[in-house]
Amino acid sequence: MAQNGPVQHSFRRVSSANGVNTTESAQTSHSASPTLTPPDSDPLYILDPQRNGHLPSDLHLRDLELMHHYSTVSYRTISNHSEFMDSFQFQVPKIALSHPFLMHGLLALSASHLVHLTKDSERVKEYEELAFGHQTLALRLFRRELDNITPSNSEAMFAFASIATVLAFASLQTTGVQALTPIDEMFQIYNLTRGVSEILETSNLWFKTSNSWVPNVLASMRTPEKPLPANIEENISLLFKLNLDLTVTGQTIEETAASENAIRELSTTFQQVHSGFAIVCAFRWPICVGPIFISNLRDRRPMALILLAHYCILLHKMDDFWWMKGWPRRLLHSIYTTLDPSWKDAIRWPVELIGLSGSA
Repeated sequence: MAQNGPVQHSFRRVSSANGVNTTESAQTSHSASPTLTPPDSDPLYILDPQRNGHLPSDLHLRDLELMHHYSTVSYRTISNHSEFMDSFQFQVPKIALSHPFLMHGLLALSASHLVHLTKDSERVKEYEELAFGHQTLALRLFRRELDNITPSNSEAMFAFASIATVLAFASLQTTGVQALTPIDEMFQIYNLTRGVSEILETSNLWFKTSNSWVPNVLASMRTPEKPLPANIEENISLLFKLNLDLTVTGQTIEETAASENAIRELSTTFQQVHSGFAIVCAFRWPICVGPIFISNLRDRRPMALILLAHYCILLHKMDDFWWMKGWPRRLLHSIYTTLDPSWKDAIRWPVELIGLSGSA
């Protein structure tokens, strides 16, 4: 039989039989007495704890959005190594709950990734502000911890240092601001990678004695080394030969030794990447080169620039990562335009391999 009037939704609170609104009645009784008679007319009553709650109404939805994006998407863009990705999906967010600098770092990474994904969206400015804000807070808090690395914060310090390089490249990709030349930006990468190394050195004993996930991740990134392919071996040999000709390079004996060490470490890094090590192992080279070589690079000395050009080949292998895309080519182009034409032939291999248009 048809009913007159609208059907009452089962989840709405309706008036009781005596005409008193049960919502108002429940609120009044709640403040007066902890015991209540369950109203038959309120199907949601069972879900109401009838206790005073003091949670803020703001759910920080934008940060929740960023964490959801990080834990479902962005964590996979830090590395292509499965164990590294697993740790940064499950272990690192849990650690970040106790270390705000790391939490802000993860949210900054997520926001930067969303900037990259939504370049043509009306929300891109919002994501840019979130990325900048979280990164600023992360760095401020992280700096306070640098002089006080302890067993309790060492894993968080390592995790943040691991994504700091990604954040540095991401800042260039998302803001488009290039205050420094790519060569000068390389010095910032040098400082960051050395920072990771120093944190590892400080924390290594704690990692081993505390059943930390860090040693297992680092160990899993290594594989048995294979011999270098003939073409790579040949080009590395040409670098050693050029470095020994002091009349051409104009280096001192100390500078020649520093460049020789840089070539040797470059060869090792090529070998590790070729052997199947996680591609982020390419960041080991800036850690291994010495201060004399870095000084020569800062002074734009030809031999140092030539070795950096060859290092671009390894960086270019990470070009598929959104935060790296295009930067190795920009760095190589900066080196090419800085070098005197008489040195251009010495970087022909990276120029041809990376495909620097209009330079060869």
